[in-house]
Amino acid sequence: MNIRAIILDDDPNSHKAACSALAEFPEVEVVGRFVSERELNVFLESSSADVLFLDIEIGEEFGFSVARRLRKTHPKLMIVFLTGHSSYAIDGYDFQPVNFLTKPINPVKLAQTVEEIKKRMKRNTEQRRAQLMFRLLQGYRVIDVRDILFIERSDRKNFLYTESEKLQITGYTMRELDEMLSEYGFFLCHQSFIVNLYRVEKLRDAGRQVYEAEVRGTKAVVPVSRNRYDKLKKELSELGIIEM
Repeated sequence: MNIRAIILDDDPNSHKAACSALAEFPEVEVVGRFVSERELNVFLESSSADVLFLDIEIGEEFGFSVARRLRKTHPKLMIVFLTGHSSYAIDGYDFQPVNFLTKPINPVKLAQTVEEIKKRMKRNTEQRRAQLMFRLLQGYRVIDVRDILFIERSDRKNFLYTESEKLQITGYTMRELDEMLSEYGFFLCHQSFIVNLYRVEKLRDAGRQVYEAEVRGTKAVVPVSRNRYDKLKKELSELGIIEM
């Protein structure tokens, strides 16, 4: 498992110390080092990371303020707080950090932190179990969300696809289906398609502004809107399903 790590700290010596400590873990790759929140945000606009090692005191900025903003813009980014004062830990647990590491970084505590990061990443790549009830032309059907490959709207009708069935579901708009399924790992990739992120095997730029997603369990190819392609790619990257 490859862990993409980034560091936000205004002290160059702390950068070096953190990189040196993380170098002991071959599964961790430091893909970015920043001295300001602005630099961090520029990076996150086009790249992804699994975990941020965040100094609690960044110049005149307070690390918890940065964490609060990141929770809104990048909720899946894990945070490890770095601090010279252990008393800050009490205030920081609202952000559900992986850990607090006191400078200089203790190698034993860092090893425990890396293991916790791995556990959280593994949970992120496992689709949440849930059974939902759908209205069909006749009656209702309870379906495990993990069995749904994608949903298609065609000729003003909605069809739900599993590996073995194509079911017409009635009484829903695509927006309603998107709201129902998004918390279980589904994505509205096209105005007429909702895809199960955990079933996507490959994204393809077919040229001429045509984008497609290959879905495990079917030979069908799901179209992706041009204006949704980058967002879909980022969602898949943050789940650890594909790499950016």
